[in-house]
Amino acid sequence: MFLLLLACATDPLAAAGEAYMVEMRPLFTQNRALGEQLLQVASKVKKNEAEPASVAETVSGAVLKAAGEMATKAEAVHPADPQLAAAHTELVKAWKHRAEAYSTVSTAFAAKDTAGFDKAVAAVGAASDEEALAAEHLEKVLEPSGVAVDIYP
Repeated sequence: MFLLLLACATDPLAAAGEAYMVEMRPLFTQNRALGEQLLQVASKVKKNEAEPASVAETVSGAVLKAAGEMATKAEAVHPADPQLAAAHTELVKAWKHRAEAYSTVSTAFAAKDTAGFDKAVAAVGAASDEEALAAEHLEKVLEPSGVAVDIYP
């Protein structure tokens, strides 16, 4: 631990990265919980153990709320390092897109709009891909400092 503190004292990126991880860790933990909740719903759907109304209620309720809150809270984080800030902005955009896609899924389901629903589901997939790319960028930015990033701890 002492060596990490000493390294952070001499490496501005390491210091910014450590501060970033302290601030983002609760959101990354929430991100994992959100992913697990969606996987449970998807598993039930795949096994035909979930009613469409129950799935819609989960997505339009707790999942949508959590995704929106995460995007808003992440937007309030402002990393000190410019490269880290740019990578973080990508993550914020991905999380905003995910929340928007969940909202569209919910709206399309409620309206019984099959084409809109399919398009919204595709947008969820695109937001997931965008999140993965943002995570990779965060990892690459912080790798030289030795600070590890895991958005799904």
